[in-house]
Amino acid sequence: MTRSAAISDFEFLKPAQVLNRHLLYLYREGSGLFRAAVRQKMTNHALANGRSLGGITTYGALTSLNTSTSGISNGFSAPEIGEAGESAHLADGESQEREEILASLYMTIAEPSLFDETLTICDLGQKQRIPVPLDDIEKALFLISRTAAEQSLCLLVPAEHDLVKTDAWRAAVEAIGLVEERMVTVENYLEVARAYFPQSRLGNQTQLSENRRFLSRLRKFVEDAPCTPFALSMRIDIIVLTEMEHGEFREIEDTVTVRRDRLVLPETLRRFLHNRDGASLSAFMLMVDRLRFNVMLEPREILTRLYRATQGTLESRDRRYRKVEDPTHCIWAALLLGQENSVLRGNPFVAMDELCQRFASAAATPSWFSSHQAWQALVPLLNSRDVQSTRLDQARYGMQCALKSRLEKMNVDDLSWFRKLIDPTKVDAGALENGSRKLELPR
Repeated sequence: MTRSAAISDFEFLKPAQVLNRHLLYLYREGSGLFRAAVRQKMTNHALANGRSLGGITTYGALTSLNTSTSGISNGFSAPEIGEAGESAHLADGESQEREEILASLYMTIAEPSLFDETLTICDLGQKQRIPVPLDDIEKALFLISRTAAEQSLCLLVPAEHDLVKTDAWRAAVEAIGLVEERMVTVENYLEVARAYFPQSRLGNQTQLSENRRFLSRLRKFVEDAPCTPFALSMRIDIIVLTEMEHGEFREIEDTVTVRRDRLVLPETLRRFLHNRDGASLSAFMLMVDRLRFNVMLEPREILTRLYRATQGTLESRDRRYRKVEDPTHCIWAALLLGQENSVLRGNPFVAMDELCQRFASAAATPSWFSSHQAWQALVPLLNSRDVQSTRLDQARYGMQCALKSRLEKMNVDDLSWFRKLIDPTKVDAGALENGSRKLELPR
């Protein structure tokens, strides 16, 4: 990257791109698709050139705690601890000093090191334990613009940050250039897509870069209006999940999905469990993707909400979907419990896609409850305990109880083994009294 140049992030990630000591990266709110890749490339470049990674310098500063009448009028007063440990108030107009820990990006890059040169990575879009003041960042950028910095800096900045409006930012951009996340248009959508394919949330999708039908679908998507790279990546994943199989499009007509703009997770899940078609799967997977990357929920919270939504379905709380005898609800709940570790420790989006595929296969098998897979999924319910230390534990236990209750009410031969394990004294009498019947799953 040459001085005073502004290039896109997907151009920056190309192997032939020459890097500087410093980097300014401007990304869009709610996007930052290649932000992690940009950080990783700068890190690799620094380590390859003998620079280690360093943190932001902190220092202690004494601040005055004034106890003037104006402070007391606002309802605050500063206590003073005497030698005997008793609390007392300072007289009006007196002050008390205390030490406060501050962070300085200017000191980080201005101070020479006794060892090797360091690279400091700072993302102003992430919550910091000790925030760096804006004026301190401006001083650091002015230092870089004068080529007087002793250490290297990689600064990642959201497009809406106040720093972008300052003279220091403009001076630094003029001196070292800028890497920015640009909107996706008809002119650059191919480059953005091909940069995303190797790092797709669904695994390496590089083979799609030569699929003309797939690329034409992406072109049609961006022709309507420019979008962020993150929005394009979501569209890519949805097409792969709902319209393709083994890297090729299914031989079916394109389905136009029309739905309301606002859908909550329980309703979206119910539609998928009852319809089990491409449109409902697309809506459900899009909801999971938005919870993870738009709302920025952790996998534990996503799983907690899924457990609660499934419990509501098992208990038939919503009268619009009142199908108490539908056994596919129980199949979904059992498979979801078995997929917990994959959701928490891996990629939630990929784990949920795998779960949906397994559910569709199980729901189409009439004898699933008498299969080995059902045994593995349902037997752990016998040892479920009311351990409610976290919200996830509470949600899991609530769904386990609802699933166990539904299974006990299902008077079918395929579940006789389960009822016998729960209560051996009642299974035979219940079978004789009510009669047994084979399980018939809806198609």
